[in-house]
Parts: sequence; structure tokens; C-alpha cells
Amino acid sequence: MRGGLAVAALAGAGLFLTYTTQSAITIHVDGQVIHHRTWAGTVGGALEEAGVRLAPEDVVAPALDDSLSGGMTITVTRARAVALEADGRLQQIRTQATHPLDVLHERSIALDPHDVIQVNGRTYSPDALDDHPWDTAPAIIRVVRSVRLTVVDNGRAREVYTTRPDVGGALDAAGITLYLADRVTPGFSTLVAEGMTIRIERSVPVTVLVDGRRLDTRARGAQVSDALASIGIAPVGLDYTIPDLDDPLVPEMTIEVVRVSEAIAIEREPVPFVTIERPDPDLPRGEQRVIEAGAEGLRERRVRVRTENGREVSREVESETIIQPPTPRVIAVGG
Repeated sequence: MRGGLAVAALAGAGLFLTYTTQSAITIHVDGQVIHHRTWAGTVGGALEEAGVRLAPEDVVAPALDDSLSGGMTITVTRARAVALEADGRLQQIRTQATHPLDVLHERSIALDPHDVIQVNGRTYSPDALDDHPWDTAPAIIRVVRSVRLTVVDNGRAREVYTTRPDVGGALDAAGITLYLADRVTPGFSTLVAEGMTIRIERSVPVTVLVDGRRLDTRARGAQVSDALASIGIAPVGLDYTIPDLDDPLVPEMTIEVVRVSEAIAIEREPVPFVTIERPDPDLPRGEQRVIEAGAEGLRERRVRVRTENGREVSREVESETIIQPPTPRVIAVGG
């Protein structure tokens, strides 16, 4: 009986020893509060025992190798995952930084003043981003590098920087107004590249009178012929323009295209016959007798007819032929 009491006493003493040598701690992690009792001697050991897994970027206070004491509070600040795209590289990182510029600084990513940064889908310049407060790390950061372009606009060169991918977007972002008839080389869909030169050949306002219509439009080129070609209108055949095709193109000028056509017309007209009188001694004086009644002939003319804008302006006889000669009228006259 006394042996059983001794074992029970020792077991009770062991339980008391266990309770009195464990440390009661509080762990704050991911917004949760964990109350834990541990045998561990350090902060890191206590977290491992409590099943709190750490990433290298996580921050723990007190430090992991600090000694543990009863009643201690341990705070774990998790690093945030950020998708970072810059200079052709997409990577998933973890960081304690909350401001996008601090995240970029951690990764030694320098910015040019003309670059833009897209944060969670919104676009900022470096200056605008510097003035923007951030409470938590963004999910996505994308650095869009700028390129330097030279725009030669009607012979005048200017330098622009752009983060747009193609020529059309670059000109639009630069605030350069274009008209449909303007010519841009290379084309709008061409991808931009550092040092590229973009040339703009400007159109000018003109009025074109053609085919019964008045077109108030824009055209480009050095001469009237260039202007008409740029808007898809061209004289054909005998057509001509006012002013002439080789006259210089001037803003606000009026160009008339005169449509000319020529056709061959066949005209016929009668040829009158003549009357021939023959003396007839058998007839009393003053009397007449028809020997031949006579008949009209037929003349055919080949005529070139010229029209301008649908209106006849001239006729020119190219040839004339008697296709049927007239038959004279013969009369016998008494003498």
C-alpha cells in the first residue's frame, strides 16, 4: 500500500514539475492570436513547436534566437507576395515593403523619368507614384520602359519619349494631331524602338470639283497632281485640271477636274440637184417639157464631237464624202 502511494506521489510531483517549467506565450500572426505553452528555450523554437512556418522575408519580434520567457508576446509580420515585371523578366517576390517604389528599390530596379509604373492595373509616372501613399504591398507591379523617338513633322524635328508599343500610340500620347490624309512613315502599327525616326507628311485643306461634286477635303504633295493622287482622284484620257497638274499645291486652293470625252458622229444631208435646160425646136416658144425629173444626192460627214463635263464644246469635221451623187433635172425648152 505504501509503495502505491509513493508512485502516486512521484507522478504528482512530475506533473507539477512539467507545469511549472513550461512557458506560457502569446503569438500574433496573420491577424490571429495563438496562446501556447512551450518547453522551447528560444523564440524560434517556440514558433516551430507551435507550427508557425516562416519564409525568409518574414519578420519576427523578438528575434528568433532571443531567449524565451514566460508571458512573452511574439509578433510575426508576414512578407507579402508581389508579382513584379521589369526589363523582360516576370518574377514572384515576397517583401515587407508596402510602397511600390520601395519594392523596386529593394530589387535595385532604377527608373527613368519617362518610364511608367503600372500598379494593380493603374498607371503612374515616377513622380506621381512618389506622392501616392500605400498602406499594403500591391499585388502586381509592372515597369514599362520609355524609348526615345524623333518625330519629323513636315520637316521640323522634335524628340519625344514614349511607353506606347506602336507608332500610332506614341503619336497619340505625344498629343500630335493627325488628319486622315496625312502620311506617317513607318505605319501606325509598327512597333517602336529606341532611336526610331517617325516622319509625318502633312496634308493641306483643298476643294475639289469633280464629276458634279464638291469635295472639301485635305490632300498632300508638292503639286496639284500629287494632291489628286493622294485622295484617289486622277484625270484620265483627255481630262485636264484647273489649275494645271504641275502647278504647286497651295492650302485652301480649289482644283477643278474637267472630264473630257470625244466621240465620232456620222451626219448625212441631202445634196440638191441642178436643173439643166435644153432648147427643143419642136416645142412652141415658151413651153417646157421635163426630160429627167432629177434626184437629190447624199453627203456623209464624219464629225468629232468634244464634250467637257457633259457639255458639248466643239464639233470638227474630219472628212466629208458624197456617197450618192445627185441626178440633174433636165427640161426641154421651146425656142
